[in-house]
Amino acid sequence: MLIDKSNISAEAELLQTKIRRKRMKKKLIALLMAAVLTAMTGCGGQNAASGDGAQAPGNTGTAQTENGAQAQTDSKEKTTFKIAVLLHPLTKDEDFNNKEVFKQAEEATGVHIEWLPISAADAEDKVNIMLASDLPDAFFGLVGEGQIANNMDSFANLAENDLLKTYAPHVAADYETINGGFDLVTWPDGSIRSLMTGRQTSYENDGEGIMFINKAWLEKAGKEIPKTTEEFLDVLRAFRDGDMNGNGDTTDEIPLEPSQSDWCSKIMNLANPWGISGTDSSDEAAFKMVKDGKVVGTADTEEFRSFLGFAHQLVEEGLLDMESFSQTSEQYHAKLSEGVVGCYWAWNPYGDQSETAAADYVVVPAIQVPDGPGYVKTGSQDKFAANRTGFAITSACKDIPRLLEWWDYLSSSTDMKYTSRFGPKGEAWDMDENGTVFEKLPESLTDDFTIENYKYTYGMVDYGPLIRKDENAEVLEDVAWTSWYRIECVKEVHDYCLPAENQMPIRFVDPAKTNERTFIETELLAYIRNYIATSILEGIDDSSWNAHLEQLKALQYDSWLQWYQDYLDGKF
Repeated sequence: MLIDKSNISAEAELLQTKIRRKRMKKKLIALLMAAVLTAMTGCGGQNAASGDGAQAPGNTGTAQTENGAQAQTDSKEKTTFKIAVLLHPLTKDEDFNNKEVFKQAEEATGVHIEWLPISAADAEDKVNIMLASDLPDAFFGLVGEGQIANNMDSFANLAENDLLKTYAPHVAADYETINGGFDLVTWPDGSIRSLMTGRQTSYENDGEGIMFINKAWLEKAGKEIPKTTEEFLDVLRAFRDGDMNGNGDTTDEIPLEPSQSDWCSKIMNLANPWGISGTDSSDEAAFKMVKDGKVVGTADTEEFRSFLGFAHQLVEEGLLDMESFSQTSEQYHAKLSEGVVGCYWAWNPYGDQSETAAADYVVVPAIQVPDGPGYVKTGSQDKFAANRTGFAITSACKDIPRLLEWWDYLSSSTDMKYTSRFGPKGEAWDMDENGTVFEKLPESLTDDFTIENYKYTYGMVDYGPLIRKDENAEVLEDVAWTSWYRIECVKEVHDYCLPAENQMPIRFVDPAKTNERTFIETELLAYIRNYIATSILEGIDDSSWNAHLEQLKALQYDSWLQWYQDYLDGKF
C-alpha cells in the first residue's frame, strides 16, 4: 500500500500505526530466530546469512548487522518519501528515479522517492522556506552546518535509541572504521542530525596551492629547479633580466605572480619555507598551527617576520608583482595567458592556461631556508573531503527507520556506492579481479554529452553515500587527464603537507561557541592580512614589528589561539 505522507488523514494514521506494529512484530520474530540460530551454531557452525555485500534486487530486503541482528524490511510494503535534492547543472535528466541506483534501491527496499529537485541558484531561499513551513522527509546535498545548527529541532536525532546503528548498520560500520568516527557527525549534545556524502578523503585535494615554474625559462637561463631560498632568488633574477619570453622586451617578465583573488594562489604560500602552512580559501589557518598537541601562533614569530622580509626583498628587486594584492582574478589570469609569468601557485596549470603554455610548467616540490625550521606545504595529508551534512532526515519524517534502511542499502557495498556515484557498473567505472575500482569512459559520450554530464546524469558524484579512503577509485590518465595530472603533482609535495597529528579535528560546534571565535577574529584577521600586505610592499623594521606585536595583544590574538586549544582538547 502506498501511503501519501504529505496528507495523512486520521484513517491513514491509524493504518500506518498498524503497519508499524506489524513490522515491529516481524522484527522481534527475526531477532528471536537469529538468537535461536546463534545458539544452534555456537559450537563451531557458521551463519550462512553473513556477509556485507549489497542484497540482490527482489530479495526479502534483510540488512545484516555485524552482531547478527537483522533489520527487516518487507519489500512488498511500498512507501513513499519526499526528498529535496540538489540539482546539479551538468545533469541531463531531472528525474532522479531514472538513475540505476535508485531503481535498485526501490526494488530491494520497497521505498519510492518523490524527488524535489532544487537548483544551486535557488537552494538557499527554497531550503529556508522549507525549514520554516513545509519540511520534506529529508534533504539531500542541500543543507549546511549553520542551517542545521539554527534549526536543530527540524532534523531527526539519529543517535536517539541507536536509530542509526540499528537501521543503518553498514553506515555505522563505515563511521566506526574511518578516522574521526562518529565524532564527525555528532553534535555537542550527543545528537546526530545528518549523514555524510562523498569521499572520506581525496588525494588530489592534498597540498592545495602547488608552485609551478616555467621549465623552458629555466633551461634558457641555465638553471635547475630551486631547492633553497637563495637558489630561488637567483632563478627569479634570471627570469627578470633574460627576456625569457623572447619578445625583445626585458621589462615585461613577471618572475613570481601570486594572487590574493584566487583561492590557492595566495601570498601565504610563500611562507611555506619558514615552516608556516598557508591555506586555500582564507588565511586564518596560516596564523596558527598544531605542534605536539598545542595550538601555537605564527603571526608573532621570527619566522613570520623573516617571511615578510623576504617577500619585501622580492618586491624591491622587481621579482614579485606589486599588483598581486589588488588585481582581480580576471587580470591575474590575463597575465598568465600572456606568457609573462615565470612561476606561480596553482591547482593545476592546465586550468589556467592553454595546453601548450601549461606544458612548460613543472612542480617545485620544496624550497628550504638554510638552517630554517623546514618546509611545510600549504594543505594537509589525507584531507577530509566528505560532506558531513549531505543527507539529513527531518523531524517531519513519519518512518525514520524505513528511510534509514533505504540509505543503508545505498551504503551496503562498494558496488552500490559507485553505482550511486557514477551510474551502472561497467560504464563510467568498473572493478578489477582484485576488487580495485577504476574509472573508465562509457561508450555513449558525445560532444554534447561529456563524461561529466554522464556522471551527474546517471550518478550522484559527490552527493552519494560516503566512500571510504580504501574504496577510492583509481583515476586513469586517458579517462580524466587533468585529475590524473593533478594527482601526479600532489605526489611531489604530499610528504611536506601537514600530517594528521598536526591537523585540527573535525567536529560540529555549538553556534554560541562559534560566535565567540567569530567576534574576535573578524577584526583580528582583517588586521593581520592588512599588515602582511603593508609589510611586503613597504618593508618592516623593529619599530613596526614591535607595534605589530602590541596590536596582536590588543586584538586578543592569545584568546583566539586559546579558543582553538580548547577546541583541540575537546572542551566543547
